[in-house]
Amino acid sequence: MQIENWETAGSMGPLYQELQQLGLETNIAELEAFGYTIIPPEKIGPDGWHLELKDALEGVVQRRFGDLSDGLDRWTDVNDNLRFLMWEDERFEKYAYNPAGLGLAQYLLGTNCILSLCNGWLKGQGEARTGIHGDFLDPTPDAHPSLNVNANVHYFLTDYNKEDGAVSFLPGSHRWRRQVSPPESKYWADRAVAVDAPAGSAVVWGNHTWHGSYPRKTAGVRMALQYEYMRPRYQPQEPYRDTVTQEALDRNPVRFAGLMDVYGPFPFGKSDRTADLRALEAPPGTGHGRGTVETYCSLFDTEPGAGRVTVRPDYDYMNHDGRMSFERHRDALKGRLSQNDESAQLAGE
Repeated sequence: MQIENWETAGSMGPLYQELQQLGLETNIAELEAFGYTIIPPEKIGPDGWHLELKDALEGVVQRRFGDLSDGLDRWTDVNDNLRFLMWEDERFEKYAYNPAGLGLAQYLLGTNCILSLCNGWLKGQGEARTGIHGDFLDPTPDAHPSLNVNANVHYFLTDYNKEDGAVSFLPGSHRWRRQVSPPESKYWADRAVAVDAPAGSAVVWGNHTWHGSYPRKTAGVRMALQYEYMRPRYQPQEPYRDTVTQEALDRNPVRFAGLMDVYGPFPFGKSDRTADLRALEAPPGTGHGRGTVETYCSLFDTEPGAGRVTVRPDYDYMNHDGRMSFERHRDALKGRLSQNDESAQLAGE
């Protein structure tokens, strides 16, 4: 059918149209049916696109541990997660909003999702592996909510297959809506389906899908770059809002500012949602508001922010500004009600 920007579908209309342009309809179907999907290299970037990201990750390894070619023994029986890479190389920034990866993450989480972490995975030859688990890590509920809270995009910087220690999945497990028990994790460890994909591919999944990895039996090091996105009401794993600079916002598109959560309305202070009022003036793609056609930010927007977005101010949470807070909220509410009335009149006509 012809997909349009229907008001009732909100931002899903324009998002879906752009996912169609990227040729990702089959990937959407696989996410729905099996809980994960593999994006081929040609839908992510030009031929060999991953080499610059691999070079950036190797630079991190060099600074933190030493050159891979000189210290390969360090990675024997190691499955290591290199944390908080974002500000070590600008190339990590731009792949946070790669259209294919971010587009599928937004399909799972909503077009106002934020970035939770940017990590590098390195696995050497040996027996190290990741146990079977789901990424909804709250152990309290007996059953998980139907909506995904977070979603992962792993960009493969080396070839991935079972012998090379690939990530593995239990297709269909996203419908079980619960965490893995220790006996189940042990049972499925060698029964899970290993990803088989060349370097430059990516795998995407939501937090309900059970997954793990196999030991690496071949020489060398398996490498991947992980971006995890999340719904904005939850706690991110890395402090982007507190560490992003104005320079980084200026050189990246405005959607990057949204991923950094610099316009997020929380936490509350004594003057209530002070930050929420700032978000009302933010460009589309940066706020926490309801996903609408009007607030949608194109996956193909590559224009640098260049002053259109700003870092989060230092709010005085201990101060209460009395009537000023009330008046600002009242005026903002009037503006929103006026817009809603106008939309309703246009719909009635």
